Amino acid sequence: MALTVVSGVPGVGSSRVTEAAVASLDERFELLNSGDVLLEEALGSGRNVEGRDDLSDLAPTELRRLQRRMGEYVAAIAADPDTHVVLNTHLVVSTSAGFVPGLPPEVLRDLDPDAFVLVEASPDLIRERRADSDYRSYRVSDRLGIEFQQSMSRTAALSYSTAVGAPVALVENTDDVESAAVQLAHEIQRAASR
Repeated sequence: MALTVVSGVPGVGSSRVTEAAVASLDERFELLNSGDVLLEEALGSGRNVEGRDDLSDLAPTELRRLQRRMGEYVAAIAADPDTHVVLNTHLVVSTSAGFVPGLPPEVLRDLDPDAFVLVEASPDLIRERRADSDYRSYRVSDRLGIEFQQSMSRTAALSYSTAVGAPVALVENTDDVESAAVQLAHEIQRAASR
């Protein structure tokens, strides 16, 4: 199984960077977005959600069940020896009940990633990007909250890394998505060669 987890706090631009990075790689690399998989699972099981933002309003036990199904789904795709999955996800999720792990222990075991890559930018830049977003809502929008979210994401990355023995890399997404995508593509290829 080959899998790289890419993550960044909401608004940092990790989805755009990951899409651009994977588009530059060959067909062996498959991009999956955990939010899309979670939403599909939620809709398929009859949960009352309309979009990805609604997932964070689910009860923690419901969200954890969906995360487990997402992990099983992604692990099944990554089991193909000719595929290297790149999973774009959040390592920490802000919910109506508070922050929860994006990859609970059972999900992390299922996925068993080869590497983690954090996409980061300054809290001020993330705040600007969140303010400019017309299609997403954010529970956290102030500088201190964003710093706290990034700190928790870093801590989660180290914790997950320790649990599975996978390295953590950093990609900075400042103004130039293309250069961040080049850096990320390099990290993905490096993980795939392990």
